[in-house]
Amino acid sequence: MSKKILTIWVIIFLIVIIGVFTYLIKTNQKKDKIEITISWNEAIRILNNGEVEKVFQAHNLDVALTLEDGRSIKTKEPYIDDIFDEVIKCGNPCKNMVIATE
Repeated sequence: MSKKILTIWVIIFLIVIIGVFTYLIKTNQKKDKIEITISWNEAIRILNNGEVEKVFQAHNLDVALTLEDGRSIKTKEPYIDDIFDEVIKCGNPCKNMVIATE
């Protein structure tokens, strides 16, 4: 085999190996993530500290907060859209937060 063909096969092999390891690491991390449920007041404290990266609100008042370190926290808002009011009140720590609703 010529050097060029051998080099191409080595590169393809390395790309496949890196892809497999990346997939395995990400899959394993998802299994390790534990979602915890906290009080509304505790969730607002965490939100205002700037620890939250994403906010999701469901119609049944469930709120999911994804923290910057990848952890997930769940809480229940008192009234629909309360989480959005809190994000607005939060100001600068929440300015780049991803917000979603059902």
